[in-house]
Amino acid sequence: MGHEGHDDDDAYKHHSTYKLPSNTFFCFHSLFPTPAATQHHELAYDLHHRAHPDPHPQSHHHHHRPPRPPPPFLIDTFTHKTHNALGFWHGALEGLPLTHGPNSIRLSPTDPDQYYHTQLSAATCFNLNPHIHTNQHLHIHLSGSPHFTISLTQNNPSCNASLHPFPETWDSLDASRYAHNNHIYIPLSHFHINSSRTLSIAFGGFYTPESVTLFRVEIVDAAAVPKAFPVPPRLDNGNVALRCSRPGAFAFGIDDGQPGLAQEVMRILEEEGIMVTFFVVGMGLRDAETNFSAVYREMLRRGHQVALHSDTHRKLEGLGSTAEIDREIVENIKSFQQILGIETRYFRPPYGTIGARTRQRLAYYIKDPQIINWSVDIEDWLWAGTKTPEKQREAFIRDVKLGGNLAVMHFLSPTTVSYFREIIQFVKSMNATIMRIDQCLEDPNSPPLKISVP
Repeated sequence: MGHEGHDDDDAYKHHSTYKLPSNTFFCFHSLFPTPAATQHHELAYDLHHRAHPDPHPQSHHHHHRPPRPPPPFLIDTFTHKTHNALGFWHGALEGLPLTHGPNSIRLSPTDPDQYYHTQLSAATCFNLNPHIHTNQHLHIHLSGSPHFTISLTQNNPSCNASLHPFPETWDSLDASRYAHNNHIYIPLSHFHINSSRTLSIAFGGFYTPESVTLFRVEIVDAAAVPKAFPVPPRLDNGNVALRCSRPGAFAFGIDDGQPGLAQEVMRILEEEGIMVTFFVVGMGLRDAETNFSAVYREMLRRGHQVALHSDTHRKLEGLGSTAEIDREIVENIKSFQQILGIETRYFRPPYGTIGARTRQRLAYYIKDPQIINWSVDIEDWLWAGTKTPEKQREAFIRDVKLGGNLAVMHFLSPTTVSYFREIIQFVKSMNATIMRIDQCLEDPNSPPLKISVP
């Protein structure tokens, strides 16, 4: 990134846009033996215990008679290349290498952004609630590496594959915690989404290059789980948001930037009278040559939100150990505390890459972390340095018209900044109110809205 010591080309290899059937949009993000290690450990310990002051969470037992369970059902045996046992689409995204076998699929990942999906409906909505309320489990028969994420995805409120975001969100669990003797059993209640709008089961977030072979995916009764099978407790893992929940809201999430363009961005924001959210890496804040510490102090003074973006802008889910993930999170938090004097629970994963391990480690240090991706992409990473920079404007307008209301952009290129005022005015012309991300998500701790009346 511009202020992170990366080439501009790397900065624009930023966001993964998965193309599903129906022309849809799918957007899925070791400590070194130095003198700072002791300080890092102390801060990590303090952050964890502040985020989790009560080591004995309340139990949630229900004493009413359980409803009659719905029948279990088979989702996928990978018999067909194009569809699962339910007759709905399954397939790989982001170029995930795969090999079809007899009643199996072998996944050979090269990147944590790669996913394989098997849908529970025809890109609409499937109601899993009856299966959750009767304690049914997701069962997966596999062989090979369990070092990946299992996600349950949630469709948008319209259950419409042509609207953004698609899917709206997802919950992610680390397969290795649930795997035993080539089987995985996960209580469906461990997935925290709106289960009446379930869309698909996804396998991705791979953090080793080892392959995994899937044989069977199904929903089973609790009685089908072997009595001695070790089912771990669920770990907290925050919330992933791609859209604003407040009606009529729109939010800009602005990531990395060039120091020389910061003043122009501030001027446009001031003249347009809007508040935005900046996602900031720790390393850039610590670099005195960038002057970003002064820039973001001024952004805070003006009322903008400043949120976490990792320490050195790597794909956290692809790192080799949780200790490396921890360092990226803790050093980012520490830089915010020491340089800006703030704490925040908002985080945007670099490149939008997010999986179960990163989510769990964020929740270890931050109470109820809000993990922010997007439903509007200006595609500056794709078009800013080309002969057709106007395609940035076209991409932005397209995504807004498709229902997106939470944007990602950078101020790495003069061409992107040159379109900034125009796209702000376009959003206003759609009768949307532009605000910070914490405000658009109706966070009760966010500043009250100040709506200017012409």
